[in-house]
Amino acid sequence: MMWPGLNAQVMQGSEVMSYKQLPPNPEYVQQIITQRDRAGQIRYTSLPPLLRGWSGSRFPGQSIGPPDPIGDCT
Repeated sequence: MMWPGLNAQVMQGSEVMSYKQLPPNPEYVQQIITQRDRAGQIRYTSLPPLLRGWSGSRFPGQSIGPPDPIGDCT
C-alpha cells in the first residue's frame, strides 16, 4: 500500500495523492523470507568477564594495579 505522507509524497505536482494498492511483488516477498530465515540464525558470542565492562564505582573481579607513573614520580 502507498500512504501519502507516510511512505509516499503527499503532492505530486499540483495533484493531491490518495492511497492506492501496489501490484504484488514476488521479489519483495522473497527478500522478506530470506531476511526472516537469516534472523533466526543469530549466534551470540560470550565475552570474557574482563571485556564485558562494568557499571558503578567498583571494578568487581578486576585488579587494576597501581596507578601509572607520572614523570619521575612512581
